[in-house]
Amino acid sequence: MTPESIKGRALVTGGGGFIGSRLVQALLQRGCKVRVLDIQRGRLASVRDSNLEFVGVGSNELHGGMVDRDIVEQAVNDVDVIYHLAINWDAVTWKRTFPLADLFDVNIRGTLNLLETARSQGVRHFLFSSSCAAYGKAERLVVDEEVICKPELWDGDPGPAYGIVKLTTEKLCLMYYHHYGLPVTVFRIEVLFDDEECQMLGKKAVEKVLKGETVEVVEGEGQASIHVDEVVQAFLLATSNEDAYGQVFNVSNPATFISDRELYQFLAELTHSKSGIKLTANPTLISPMVESTEKIQNVLGWRPQKTKEDLKIAIAKTAKSILTRPRPS
Repeated sequence: MTPESIKGRALVTGGGGFIGSRLVQALLQRGCKVRVLDIQRGRLASVRDSNLEFVGVGSNELHGGMVDRDIVEQAVNDVDVIYHLAINWDAVTWKRTFPLADLFDVNIRGTLNLLETARSQGVRHFLFSSSCAAYGKAERLVVDEEVICKPELWDGDPGPAYGIVKLTTEKLCLMYYHHYGLPVTVFRIEVLFDDEECQMLGKKAVEKVLKGETVEVVEGEGQASIHVDEVVQAFLLATSNEDAYGQVFNVSNPATFISDRELYQFLAELTHSKSGIKLTANPTLISPMVESTEKIQNVLGWRPQKTKEDLKIAIAKTAKSILTRPRPS
């Protein structure tokens, strides 16, 4: 079954977010009926379509949305496929609004509500948006889906707790596949960008370069990324594809890998800054991690097309946007 042949509705949790909004619009373009479970309309605020409906908008972050079993029951009713992208975490600045205990409670309990309701109502496919943060600090250059995940060892953004939440949620999803027969697919997604925005670039990095400060980076450190539309394509290719059931896939694009040194040099050129770069040695002597996409290419036929130049365009536009924002008075 393809997205075009979904008989009931497709449910997208977190549909107002960066990936969710693109996925929702892609499903609508294919003639699907789409229900969004989110506490706000977000990036879908201006979208009007008779095949689109919202559940949970305006509810409380800690007690509404996917945490509320009644809301979840309403959202899952008459649904064929669930795309679970919702997470209560600020995935752009990584600033936690709530204590860790509350974040774990909301995300784990909310996912369990969705899984249990999906199982009881006979949902035909449950697709979960995980993160490459689940790997933590790897001890090899290229990591595939069989590598042992150690998110607790990560010391950079988004911090170890985020990766632990994602890995825990992955395991819950896979438990429902192995023990209850619910078709589940997990995607470990790298940091995102689109044609206008790059989420690896924060305000602090831009302002530091703008001030001409010396930036300290670890020699060779950096990361790959993935265009949001290519993530959406992975979800669509996997939808109701039996070869994807019970599988975990990396969704990344090694061609976009950019070192921290290259990133800051590029920012300095963009802003005409004289900011210097101080290189430090990598204490672990381990090369930066790159996620293998061999599995998703072989199983789903998915192949990323974007290049590092596409990423740099997004970085430039993001930097310009940050520089032109009004400063707090």
